Amino acid sequence: MVYRLLRHSFLSQVRSPFWERSLIVNILLALLALYLLLNFLAIGYFLDVILAESFSGQDIIAVANGFLLYTLLGGLFARFMVQNFPVLDMQPYLLLPIKRNRLYHFLLLRSVFNLVNLMPLVVALPFALKVVYHRLGTVSGTVWLATILALSLTNHFLAFYLKRQFNLRPLAIVGLLVLLGGLVTLDVQGVVSLAAAFGQGIMMIVEQPVLLLLPIAILLGVYGLLYRAMHYYSYLDTVEQKREQVQSGKGIAALRRLGMAGHFLQLELRQIWRNKRPRTMLIMSLFFLLYPMLMIMDDGDDAGGSSGLGFFIILIALSFPMVNYGQFLIAWESRYFNLLMARHAPLKDYLKGKYYLFLFFNVIGFLVCLVYGFLDAAFFPIVLSAFLFISGTTVYIMLFLATYNTRAVDPAKSAFMNWEGVGGSQFLMILPAFFLPLPIYFLLLFFTGETWALVAMGGIGILGMALFRPILRQIEKQLQARKHILIDSYKQ
Repeated sequence: MVYRLLRHSFLSQVRSPFWERSLIVNILLALLALYLLLNFLAIGYFLDVILAESFSGQDIIAVANGFLLYTLLGGLFARFMVQNFPVLDMQPYLLLPIKRNRLYHFLLLRSVFNLVNLMPLVVALPFALKVVYHRLGTVSGTVWLATILALSLTNHFLAFYLKRQFNLRPLAIVGLLVLLGGLVTLDVQGVVSLAAAFGQGIMMIVEQPVLLLLPIAILLGVYGLLYRAMHYYSYLDTVEQKREQVQSGKGIAALRRLGMAGHFLQLELRQIWRNKRPRTMLIMSLFFLLYPMLMIMDDGDDAGGSSGLGFFIILIALSFPMVNYGQFLIAWESRYFNLLMARHAPLKDYLKGKYYLFLFFNVIGFLVCLVYGFLDAAFFPIVLSAFLFISGTTVYIMLFLATYNTRAVDPAKSAFMNWEGVGGSQFLMILPAFFLPLPIYFLLLFFTGETWALVAMGGIGILGMALFRPILRQIEKQLQARKHILIDSYKQ
C-alpha cells in the first residue's frame, strides 16, 4: 500500500497541469540541482586533498569523522529552517478506506526523497571509494557509508520532529539549540572534545560492524517519535483542545500593567508566536548573536583589543534581531492595520507597544552577549555601551522608518525565499541602524580615546531614553500623517 501511495504521489506531480505550465522553471531547477550535486561530488572527490593540506600529519579519516559532527549539526539547523513536511499529500486519502498508520508511513517515506538527503551521500561516496575502502577494506568502508547514511536520515526526521515540537514548546526547543551551540563553543575552545569523541565513536562502529545496529536503532527511534507525534496531533479534538487552552488564557499579567501599550505588545508577541515568517526570522536572528564568537576564536586572548571592530560586531549582533523584525514592523499587521487604526486607542500607545518590543529584543541580546564578557573582560564595557546606544537611538530610527514601508506582508507564509514586502525601504532601514553609530564612535575614539568613547556612546543612549516622550510624540505625528497612505497601500 505504501508503494502504491508513493507511486500516486509521483504521478500526481508529473500529470499536474502546473508541471507543463512551469516546465521551463522545472528544467532550470533541475539544472540547478544537478549543478549543486556536481559541486558536492567534487568536494567529496577532493576531500582527502583538502584535509591533508589543512591537517598535515593527521589521519584524514579521523579528521573527516570529527568534522562529521559539525556537518550534522549544521545540516540539522538548515533542515529545521528550510524543510517543510509534505502534509498536503495525505489529504486526498483521508476519506478513503485506508488505515491512518499507512498514511503516516507514506508521509515519512515520501519526505525522504529530496535533494537534501542525497547531498551527504554524494560527498561521502567519492571519499569512501577513494580513501576509506582503500585503507580499511570493503566491509569497513560499507559500514562507514551505512553509518553516515543512517545519521543523515536521523537528522532528516529529527529536524521534522523538532519543527513540530517548536510549535508546541518553542522555548524548550530554543533552549536545546542554545545548549548545542554552547557545547560546540566549548569544543572549539578546547574545553571539551566532542568532535574527537564523535570521530572515535564512528571508528568503533567501523572496526566492529555489529555496532552499526546503534545508529540504525537511533534512526528507528527518531522515526518512531515523529510517527507518534503525527498520530497524536492528526485528530481534530486534539487541535481544538489546544486551541481552547490558548483562548482561555488572559494574557501576561506583567504586560497588563502597561495599559493599552501592554495590550498592543501582547498582540505583537502572539503574532510572532503563531505565525511562521516572523518566528523563523527571529530564531535566525538569535543565532546571529553568536557572531561575536568568531572574533573571539580568531583573535584569542586579544579578542577585545580592537575596540572599533569589537564595538561594530557587538552593535550588529545586538541590533540584528530588532532590525530583522523591525523592517516589517507595521507591515506584519497589514491584514488588519485598518482595524487597529479604527480602534479607540491613541497612536502613542500603539507605538509604545512596539518600543517595548524592541527593548525586549535588546535585553535578550544584551544578556546573551554578556557571556562574551566572561570569555574576554574587554567585551563588558563594549556590550553595555552598544546596548544603551541601541536602546536610546536605533529604536527610534526603526520606528520612524517603519512608517515608510507600504508593502503588505503575510506573516503566515514561510520565510525561506520569500520576498513579499521586501523593497528598497528595507535596505535603507539597515544602513542607519548598522552604520550610523560607527562614524560617531570613531570620531569620539579619535578625540577622547577608547574609554571615553564608550562612555559617550552609552551616554547618548541614556539621553535618548530620557527623551522618550518628546521623541515618541514626533514619531506619532509621522504615523498620523502617513496612516491613511499605509491603509490604502495594504488594501492593494
